[in-house]
Amino acid sequence: MQSIIRFGISQRKYNQEIKNRAIKDTRRDHKPVTVHLPTESAIKMASQLFLVALLGIALVSATPVPQQAASANFSSALTRYIQAFKSIMPCGYAPDIPVLAPIVNPFYAFDFSSNAYSLKGNVSNIRIEGLNNFQILSASDYGTTGEAAYDVIFPKIQVLGSTDVEGSINFAGYDVPIRQRDLINEAFVDLRFVGSYSFANSLTNSSGLRIVDFKLAIYLADIQQDNWNTLWNISSNNLANSWGKKLLYFALQEIQPKITDSLYQNLLVPKINEMLENVSMEELVNYFQSQAQLWENAHCQA
Repeated sequence: MQSIIRFGISQRKYNQEIKNRAIKDTRRDHKPVTVHLPTESAIKMASQLFLVALLGIALVSATPVPQQAASANFSSALTRYIQAFKSIMPCGYAPDIPVLAPIVNPFYAFDFSSNAYSLKGNVSNIRIEGLNNFQILSASDYGTTGEAAYDVIFPKIQVLGSTDVEGSINFAGYDVPIRQRDLINEAFVDLRFVGSYSFANSLTNSSGLRIVDFKLAIYLADIQQDNWNTLWNISSNNLANSWGKKLLYFALQEIQPKITDSLYQNLLVPKINEMLENVSMEELVNYFQSQAQLWENAHCQA
């Protein structure tokens, strides 16, 4: 069962920390206070569990390439696991899973620099809502092909807070100064993940599992952006919000071809396959059931 525990819990090398807390009424005279936040490994733990659940959604209906015992119980076990995880997101689950609905962070300082830019500042009163409102639109297979498909949507993810940044960006050999004092008010509407993959035997263990032919596309219906830089006038803020939306759309479209290769070849899938190579279907089903039971017993009422 050590492989099972690693599968859901022990990947502790995330490159990015989400340390968030905010209040919608951001006051200019607010004095940020440094507090103890959930650890990087705790944030990593929660996101890894969620990614495992999303990948498992498609597996529920995928053609069972390895005909192992307990395959018949996989669908009910995974459904229970996903619902239990969703239920504890507003409360968290000590010691590894922080509160995820909402994610909050009172203050976070940063200092980034390279040959192309130098930025220093902080973000404060950050609040991210809507992560626990995801919906599974479909989780179907393609019959005898053994390819599973999934379609998951977040109706609305709201981001509120404030940021104070100063520095410069090198543009055509010239340092362009940057000074911003922003109130953040953004929302991502109908953020949708559509993909497919196949499920096969591990290459190193005939009783182990392996994900193959992974594909993923990300769609975004709308970006609601009403950020406000207090150092700018009305026209400048309106122009920045308008161009900000266009740049986000453009960036999302441009990275689509690279999403599958990056996730499949370098990041998520290879790591999961390494963790699954000695895990049987029966062990995986038992893990989903036992972990779901623990979360259900937490009786989150937030």
